[in-house]
Amino acid sequence: MAKVRKSVIAAVLVGTAVGTALLVSLAFLVAHRWKAASKPLGDGPLVEFPIAEISPLARQRFLDGDFKTIKDVTALPRPVLQAFTEQGGSRLLMANPEKNFLATDVIYDSSLPRKRLIFAGVLDDRCFVHYEQGGRGHIYMLVFFRVTSKDSMEPLWRGYCGPAANIQDLRSEVLKGQCSEPVPQGMR
Repeated sequence: MAKVRKSVIAAVLVGTAVGTALLVSLAFLVAHRWKAASKPLGDGPLVEFPIAEISPLARQRFLDGDFKTIKDVTALPRPVLQAFTEQGGSRLLMANPEKNFLATDVIYDSSLPRKRLIFAGVLDDRCFVHYEQGGRGHIYMLVFFRVTSKDSMEPLWRGYCGPAANIQDLRSEVLKGQCSEPVPQGMR
């Protein structure tokens, strides 16, 4: 009987050691993946908008036409998408509509972007992006780009505007002069 008891105790101890080793390995794997997933987002490339203002009429004309509406950041033209992508990385600095983002200056997850797409539009060489930006003040932005090739774009204008539910609402805001003058030149 003593031999059986010793064998059972030895089996339990070996099983416990193996179980503990597996548990420690699993905890390490989870912690490693959590750390990789929650790595803080880096900066985007510096995008310089012109100092010169474009007139309200030019803003209205920019939005004329039958734009293809975009509600997925990855569907933006490649050079515009690069403006909203982590520099030297591949993570997006803008969330899709209805997805989590940092709407305030409280950073509870530094891997979340501070911008969230409302919608964008593309027509020929014109692209606009309407998005919300979190931080000390939750704001709505409208930016205009001219896509000059598959690899490059020209930033044209950036201002406060919105929120708009669709392009008709956006055009109405621009027409009524509800979109502000440009904000500081550089954008990250």
